[in-house]
Amino acid sequence: MVAQRLLSFATFSVVLAASSSALADGDPEVGKKLFFERGCAVCHSFDGTAKQGPTLIGIVGKKRQVITSEKPREIIADEEYIRRSVLQPNHDIVQGYVPGAMPGLPITPDEARHLASAIVKLSGSATPEEKPRGSIGALVASTLLFVLGHLVLSSIPVRGIFERRIGVKWFQTIYSILAIASAIWMEMSYRAAPYVELFRAPPWTRWIPLAVMPIALLFFVCSVSTKSPTMAGMEKTVAFEPRGILRITRHPMLWSFALWGFAHIAANGDIASLILFAGITMLAILGMMHIDSRRRVTLGDAWTPFVEKTSLVPFARGNVGKAFAEIGAIRILVSLVVFGAFLHFHKAVIGVSPLP
Repeated sequence: MVAQRLLSFATFSVVLAASSSALADGDPEVGKKLFFERGCAVCHSFDGTAKQGPTLIGIVGKKRQVITSEKPREIIADEEYIRRSVLQPNHDIVQGYVPGAMPGLPITPDEARHLASAIVKLSGSATPEEKPRGSIGALVASTLLFVLGHLVLSSIPVRGIFERRIGVKWFQTIYSILAIASAIWMEMSYRAAPYVELFRAPPWTRWIPLAVMPIALLFFVCSVSTKSPTMAGMEKTVAFEPRGILRITRHPMLWSFALWGFAHIAANGDIASLILFAGITMLAILGMMHIDSRRRVTLGDAWTPFVEKTSLVPFARGNVGKAFAEIGAIRILVSLVVFGAFLHFHKAVIGVSPLP
């Protein structure tokens, strides 16, 4: 028994020493930079924070239960394992994770060497770097403020009280400031919230945003380039004949946000993402009903013909061919260009590649 323990300890020490020595030719600082540039930090942490993938603190020299070629086995995280995991992420699947959860990235052998060197250096850290974290409670509070702030302040009774006391312009200014401030707080709370997995999104769900977002962006582009009585300050256009995107839905902008939120709920399995994107989706859907109810009161009989010619649910009225003919090729092209820009800048801004 004592001999076995000594042998295990010796094996552990040799592996750790060998790994550190073998990777000494890599540059840890270059590796750490690559770690963030290539999006590794989205799923793995340098500070012990729980994310979609395991933290890299203390990984070198540890035993790991993996699935290799559909067979379970136990390995020790050494130089070969680290480099293989970087270059061939689906070769050894850590038990509890699904194949494809770690996307394959165009990493060169030299870059893998630098990354592995950074991981080895991190593994030897006795005191992980700590950074302040937020909480799920703060995200819930900021999301509720964002959703309820929009709905409550824009309701006829509340809005009427404020407009009578401070005037329309001051109300619109305060409303805009509160809306922007709550959105910023919500975004900051989301970025600082701990990663708590609710379910593990299958790899195929990463295709959902890619399929849905072009439609959402087309709705958004059309909404800002089409006069509609559902938009603030355009109530007088209720007498116009609905054209283009309004033949598909009378709430194109809100549907663009609803589709965006829904698509990202499906592709993310953590509680923070569910709260954020569900909040945005809920505000968009409730906002449509809220606007319809408000316009029914403020526009009276003039609102009825517009409602009869349009629909809340997209494509419910038909006339799809005529709608797209009126939307035109330019709006579709602009939407595709915006979508391409989203794909290009998504990793730099959000920190994760949108591609499967």
